[in-house]
Parts: sequence; structure tokens; C-alpha cells
Amino acid sequence: MEPILEAKNIKKSFPQLHTIENISLRLNRKEFVTVLGPSGCGKSTLFSIIAGIAQPDRGEVIIENRDHTGVAGRVSFMHQKDLLLPWKRILDNVCLPLFLRGLSTREAHKQAKPHFPLFGLEGFEHYYPSQLSGGMRQRAALLRTFLFSQDIMLLDEPFGGLDALTRQTMQRWLMNVMEEIESSVLLITHDVDEAILLSDRIYVLSHRPAQVRQELKVNMERPRGINYFAEPEYIRLKEAILECLTH
Repeated sequence: MEPILEAKNIKKSFPQLHTIENISLRLNRKEFVTVLGPSGCGKSTLFSIIAGIAQPDRGEVIIENRDHTGVAGRVSFMHQKDLLLPWKRILDNVCLPLFLRGLSTREAHKQAKPHFPLFGLEGFEHYYPSQLSGGMRQRAALLRTFLFSQDIMLLDEPFGGLDALTRQTMQRWLMNVMEEIESSVLLITHDVDEAILLSDRIYVLSHRPAQVRQELKVNMERPRGINYFAEPEYIRLKEAILECLTH
């Protein structure tokens, strides 16, 4: 299978801080891949390079067989904070990528509104961010990300700021949404259970300077039920990941 995105031999250092050492990864079409690693190992820096926001010292980013190293705007990138504009209603917040492309308010609303039911936001189009829960704001942020680039999305700890119960609800919601859309997704997380629940493959990174310690395929059927953690494959994967992270 030909990947839609490849990061090849990425290396990045800052003054007195060697962050990434020779990381390569790939993302296939309609695949969900997680990058898992210790805090501060360089995962967000890697995503900034893939998104074209930062330039690597060495290596390249290939998207659909074209060199996109240092070229921003091709993939969408969602951070942990929702970054919604408090003075704009939710409909206008999610339409920001469409406005930036030059669409009129009418055309942008027309494109965005059909997605509101799938993202659990129907009926909240004219609310302000302050009127929504944390989970609802993250749904709006994810819809805005989807509208920026529907084929490739980078998600950097999108549920990291939520309480445990809301986080679990959002994980299952995202798993169901991914069954309905055509996106290829790269996710950063520190949560081993989240990685196994959502992913087709998992890259486990080392401490800084980050390298790929292990690449694991998740051989579990979708959709994954509420008791997925009792499956032998889940137990095997979790043991392998924890072993990798702690040694």
C-alpha cells in the first residue's frame, strides 16, 4: 500500500537540545496511526515538522509523492487547546479555514452545516464557546480541523485537557466518527489505552533525542467494544508498549 504521508529520517536540534534523531514513519490512506512516547521527547516538534510549521535539520516530508518539507497548509493540525475564538459563534469558528480560502460567509456555512450532526454539534451552531462543555468545544475544534484538510489530520493530545470521564466519552466518539469519514489521522498521546483503542498502528518513541523504538500493529476488529481491554491482543500490546517505554 502506498502511503499518503511519509516522514523520512527526520532530525531536529535546538541550541543545547537534541530533540529528534532519525525518525521515519508513514501514514496510509484512511489509517489511524498513533505516536506514543515520554513527555518532552519531541512528539509535538515532529508534528510541527510534518505540518510544515518547522524545518528539520535533516530529512523530508513526502505527501502524495511530493516533497512538502517546510511547506505549511497541506495538512490540518489540532492542538490540545481548542483555540476557539470566544467572540465568534461555533458555526463561524469552525468555518475559519473556509473563510481563509476566500469563501463567503454564506458558502462557508453551506459547506460546514451538513457536518454538524456527525460531529455531535447539531443545534449548537449559534452558541458561543463559553456556552459549551469542554468535550463539545473539542468537537468543534475537531470539525474546524476537518474542514481545513479532510484527508490528513494531525491531532496533538486533543483530549489531554479533559477530565477522565469526558476523555473516555470523546475517545469512543472519535472512534465512531473515524468510521464515517475518509480521513487519515496521526495522533499524539501519552495514554497507552487511548492509543490501543483508536489505532491501526502505533509508533513508540524513546526519550529525547527521540527515535522510533518500536512499531506495533493493532490486530483488533473495529468497532472496538467497551470491554476491548479484556481481549488478549490488548493485553499483549499494552505489555509490549509499557516494556518499551520503561526500558
